[in-house]
Amino acid sequence: MVPPRTTPPTAAGLVDVPTVRQIWPVAGAFASIGLLVGSWQVATPELSDLLGGPGQFGVVLSAGLLVGAAATAVGGVWAERRGTSSLLTASLAIWAVLVCVTAAVPARWPLAALLVMTFGVTGLLDVAANIAATAALSQRPGRLVQIHASFNYGGVFGCLLVGVALGALGPSGWRWVWPVIAAVAVVVAVRGRGVALPADAAGEHVGVLDGLRTLWRERLMVVALAFALGAVVEGGVGTWGVLHLRRQLDAGLLLGAGGAVMGFAVAAVVRSSMGRVQTRRAAHQALVAGTGTATVGVLALALAPWPVVAALGLVAAASGVAVTWPLLLAEIGRDQERPAVLVGAASTLGYVGLVGGPVVLGAVVAAWGTQVALVVVAVLSAMIAPCALVHRRRTT
Repeated sequence: MVPPRTTPPTAAGLVDVPTVRQIWPVAGAFASIGLLVGSWQVATPELSDLLGGPGQFGVVLSAGLLVGAAATAVGGVWAERRGTSSLLTASLAIWAVLVCVTAAVPARWPLAALLVMTFGVTGLLDVAANIAATAALSQRPGRLVQIHASFNYGGVFGCLLVGVALGALGPSGWRWVWPVIAAVAVVVAVRGRGVALPADAAGEHVGVLDGLRTLWRERLMVVALAFALGAVVEGGVGTWGVLHLRRQLDAGLLLGAGGAVMGFAVAAVVRSSMGRVQTRRAAHQALVAGTGTATVGVLALALAPWPVVAALGLVAAASGVAVTWPLLLAEIGRDQERPAVLVGAASTLGYVGLVGGPVVLGAVVAAWGTQVALVVVAVLSAMIAPCALVHRRRTT
């Protein structure tokens, strides 16, 4: 079992903030993931068709996220034993190869298998970046949210690139964008090899289950549940929101892609503006505001009969839910000098939420349509802040 490790505060009551030079590969990793996720969201209808429809699409996505959940657990152990730098560099390299190869495979089942592996390694890359970011910035929740904004900026460019490619090249346009994303990841991996990231030193010999035990002992399981709910909401908004706009509301590629772009852009602005959120109380207030905005946005997306209003709902939902993961990670990593095992375990539970989400929501979409599925997402969004509030009352 891993004992809690505390970081002594500075005279101002907060730990020193690392410079951009010390953590830029983390931002680069988040941006790379954002590029892929943004392109995925806009190309959801095309990928769904290639995989045989919404039901099969949901199964493939869930299988990939299940592998990703296992990868996050392994990544937490790796980062604790060997440090964050080696994990980030290795996962970037493997991820880039898989993204590039996936774009080149035309057949359905090989494509499905490669997508599963790509999403699995995305979990490894994601947890590496999250551990380093949390180790550096958990005492300053707003700064932790800010570094996650690089994911959203990447998402903006991913949406734009694929939107243009689909308009110019047709349904296969996304295949020309993914090698570019892979090249960005390679540049980050090569240029970032010499950077010693936060929590980079080798630590204790821990096991996969140690993180879950520590979450339980530290009374953080309810925060991990909120983390999982946030994962379902974010994935549901991104995947089924654009599909609802383009297919159910016949919004077309321009409005569908535009809604996704605006969602990422507004989320990036929201995350970038969170620097003043430096206390635990302020972080909880920001979480309540963000999840409330997300809930209202998802309901507008689901229920509005006008494509423009639904697209604005998508923007509100994406920007609101954007604050949940980093703020909850700050709560989990608070006062932890080496949060690798805790962040790995919480990320695993988050990915479990992402796994269950596509299966359940895909089944709901197949049976009752995306409108009902998005209402379910709104209900789950409304549950996130109460879970965090329960934890705060238990620990204060």
